[in-house]
Amino acid sequence: MIAGASTSAGRRPWTTLRLPEPGQGFVHARGDVFETTDPATGEVVATLASSTVEDVDGAVGAAAHAFETSNWASNGELRAHVLYGFAQSLRAEQDRLAELLTREQGKTIHEARIEIRSSAKMVEYYAGLSRLVYGRSAVLGAEVQGVILREPVGVVAVITPWNWPLILLVRSLAPALAAGNATVVKPASLTPAITLEALALLASQPGLPEGILTCVLGSGGVVGEALVGHDGIGMIAFTGETATGIRVMKRAAEGLRKVALELGGKAPNVVFADANLEKALAGAENAIFTTCGQICTAGSRLLVEDAVYDAFVERLAANTGGLRIGDGLDESTQLGPVASAAQRVKVLDYVERGKAEGTLVAGGTVLEGASYDAGHFVSPAVFADLPADSSLIRDEIFGPVLTVQRFADEAEAVALANDSEYGLAAGLWTQNLDRAWRVGRAIRAGTIWINTYHHFYDEAEVGGFKRSGIGRQQGIEGLHEFTETKHLNFDGKATLW
Repeated sequence: MIAGASTSAGRRPWTTLRLPEPGQGFVHARGDVFETTDPATGEVVATLASSTVEDVDGAVGAAAHAFETSNWASNGELRAHVLYGFAQSLRAEQDRLAELLTREQGKTIHEARIEIRSSAKMVEYYAGLSRLVYGRSAVLGAEVQGVILREPVGVVAVITPWNWPLILLVRSLAPALAAGNATVVKPASLTPAITLEALALLASQPGLPEGILTCVLGSGGVVGEALVGHDGIGMIAFTGETATGIRVMKRAAEGLRKVALELGGKAPNVVFADANLEKALAGAENAIFTTCGQICTAGSRLLVEDAVYDAFVERLAANTGGLRIGDGLDESTQLGPVASAAQRVKVLDYVERGKAEGTLVAGGTVLEGASYDAGHFVSPAVFADLPADSSLIRDEIFGPVLTVQRFADEAEAVALANDSEYGLAAGLWTQNLDRAWRVGRAIRAGTIWINTYHHFYDEAEVGGFKRSGIGRQQGIEGLHEFTETKHLNFDGKATLW
C-alpha cells in the first residue's frame, strides 16, 4: 500500500522556456523545434531548436579554432579563474536551477538542490587542479634527461545522460576544461534546458575564449552520430547505457579517437548478519530509490544473509509501502515520477515479469488518481524468490525495482555479487573489518561502499569494471583522462652512441 500522493499545491505557474535562439552564442542549433515536458504533469517545460549535421560541423570547427588560437591550453590561471566563477554562479542560481531540474527531469526538489550544490563543488575542485596539470622528469642515462608532459587532447565531445544531467555534465566538462581542452557538449534530449541554463552561466564567465565551449542539441542517432564520428573530435566522454556506449566506442574506433565511458550497472548491495541493520536498511532504500532508481549505481540487487533475511525484508517491505510518491516540487515527496513515458512502460513491463517469476514483497501496484494521471509515475516494487537467470536480476532496469536474494556464507555472497556482466559499484554492510577487506577486494566493481551507499567525493575516482565502462572519472585520474602524455627526450652526449 502506498502512503499517498504528495500534492502539487505549492507548484507555481510556469512559463515555457524558449531556448536557444538560432545562432545564440555557444549553441549551434538551427534545425527543427522540439519540446521537453514535465514528467509529473505533462506540461511543456522548454521549446528548443535541434542541431543539424552542419551545426555539428560549426560547433566542432569553432572549438578547434579556439583551441589552436587562444591561450586557454597554456594558461592554468585563466582556466582556474573561469571554472571558479562558474562554480559560484551555480551556487548563486541554485534555487532557479533546482526548480528547472525538477520540472524537466522529475526528481525531488531536495535531490535537485543536492545535485546543484554537488556540481558547484566539483567544478571548484577542478578549478584548483587547473594549475596542477603536472608531468614529471627522469634521468635516463649519462647526460640523458626525459621530460614527460601532460597536454590536452584537443577538442572533447561531452555526451551526457538525463538522470543526473548537471553532475554528470560537470564530471566530464570540468576536468576536460581544467586540462586545457576545448569542448562540444551534447546533452540528453530529455533534459537539454537545464543543461543549457547551466552552460550559459559558464559561457558568460569573463575570460572564457569564444569557442572553447560549444553545444549541440538533438537525437543520438543524428547529432550524436555526427559528433562522435567527426574528424575534428579528439576524444569522446560518454555517460549512458552500455549498448549505446558500445556503439560510441565502435564509431570512435573508426577514427582512433580516445574514449572515456561510464556505462550501465547492476550493483549488488550485500548485508551480513553482523551489520548495523538500522543503517543498512536506510542504505538499501537509498541505494534503490535515489532518483526513482534511475541511476547507474543503483543498488538494485539486495543480498541478505540467512540469519537476518526474513526480518530485514519485512521491514524493507513496510518502508517501501509507506513511500510518498508524487510531484517532485512538493517538499514532502520521497519518490517522483520516472523521466518519460517510455521509461514508465519499460519499468512496468519488468514488474509484470517479476510477478510471473517470483514473489512480490512490496509495491508493484497500479497508481490511480488525478495526482498521477498526467505523469509518468510507477509504484516501487520489491521481489524475492526469483530464478537466478531472471531478467530482473540480470538487466539494468533503471527504475525503482529491487530484487532480494539470500545467502548462507561469505563465499556465496561474493559469488552472487559477481554474477553479473556489470561492475560499476557495490555496497557491503558488516562490522567485521577483516570481512570488509576480503569481500571488498573480491567483488569486481569500481566503487565498493562499506557501511554506506551513494556517497561520492570529488577527490575519489569512480568508474566501471566489465561492461560498466572504460576509464575513470573524478579525482586526479579524472583530470588525466583528458590529457595525452608526451615524452621530450634530451640527449647531451657528444656522440649519438
